[in-house]
Amino acid sequence: LQRLCETNAKQTPGYGADDDCRQAHALIAQLCGMPEAGVHFFVGGTQVNLTVIAAALRPFEGVLSADTGHINVHETGAIEATGHKVLALPARDGKLTAEQVRAACLAHNGDATHEHMVRPAMVYISQPTELGTLYTKSELTHLRAVTEEFGLRLYIDGARMAYALAADSEVDMPFLARHCDAFTLGGTKCGALFGEALI
Repeated sequence: LQRLCETNAKQTPGYGADDDCRQAHALIAQLCGMPEAGVHFFVGGTQVNLTVIAAALRPFEGVLSADTGHINVHETGAIEATGHKVLALPARDGKLTAEQVRAACLAHNGDATHEHMVRPAMVYISQPTELGTLYTKSELTHLRAVTEEFGLRLYIDGARMAYALAADSEVDMPFLARHCDAFTLGGTKCGALFGEALI
């Protein structure tokens, strides 16, 4: 609260373009071990999920998610409002497996009518999941391998990433930066007043 009081009257050009965000960008990129990483700031998790998925997918593509995934259950149709279908798969303890993703892609590609169907083009997972479970280093490595095999993007919703990073030293930010196309560091659900960083 003291820091908020000290900076309350400070004039800035806008969220994401101010000196504090530039400093945060540099720190996050350094923690990822990728000084060239793009870091973009959003006011909330739904906004960042919607933006990433809408920007990454073509009009006929969809996103694979656990049936318990946030984009499938709690974002009031925000993803579908962009014209992209959430392709929900039954999850065990809130997690998708590489085998499920492979099976979904093979089923799509093997269907004689696949040209008339929504094509899976992204895998969405949460770390931790909506049920509080964590993906292990091995599980994430296998998911990355299958997404590369089928040309899918891997996106990790890190609305609660601070808890995952504190709980599991194996899956750190450099690992995440190397094993997915994009991930978020959430502030809103981890005690900040607002804000998510997309890396």
